Amino acid sequence: MMRRLPVLAAALLALAGCSAGDDLQPYAVVRRADVWQAVIRDADRGRLARLSDAWMAARSDIAAAGASADLAALGPVADPDLKASVQLPGPGPYRCRIIRLGWRQGSVRLAPPVQAEDWAPCQLTADGILSRLETAPGRQQYGGTLYPDVDRLVFLGSVRLADDMGRLRYGEDRDRDQLGVLTALGDGHWRLALPWPRWSARLILIEIKAA
Repeated sequence: MMRRLPVLAAALLALAGCSAGDDLQPYAVVRRADVWQAVIRDADRGRLARLSDAWMAARSDIAAAGASADLAALGPVADPDLKASVQLPGPGPYRCRIIRLGWRQGSVRLAPPVQAEDWAPCQLTADGILSRLETAPGRQQYGGTLYPDVDRLVFLGSVRLADDMGRLRYGEDRDRDQLGVLTALGDGHWRLALPWPRWSARLILIEIKAA
């Protein structure tokens, strides 16, 4: 991580250097400063690149278990091919629910292949020129930074368990590290897809709606 700090600093300066003359809004498309590329661990680049594979593997698990109706009941959040207009969320209160799809390879298949938790408050806060997402405290609490990347946001974060003290940041514990892509599903509606989590599922979705 230390060797990447100069690269990250330069990328952040480039991003911050986008002035009003660039006609950019908060969280706008900023291709010339791929800040997340300076942060992500090399081992995680493959996980992120295989997001579509995670979707396919999860859907295969669900179909094999005869639970396709449960997947369809989730609505657009469970459609990997949905095309929606680019609309990135700004800071503020939101509602989130966590959805787990499929089974982690090699795990005991006791839980259903589609698990959707209840809606709970979550928060997006400004983190300098970036933004940070945190779900509600619970059995697993997800938190991390969202980085602009063309028509999406790239998420690099970690997961905090109920009995943990403090907050882990991305890169401190590879087993806790979470990465994914946030895209818009519609007006005031987003999906954060986290492929290949270490502990459970093939794919974790965090569905986000305006509060």
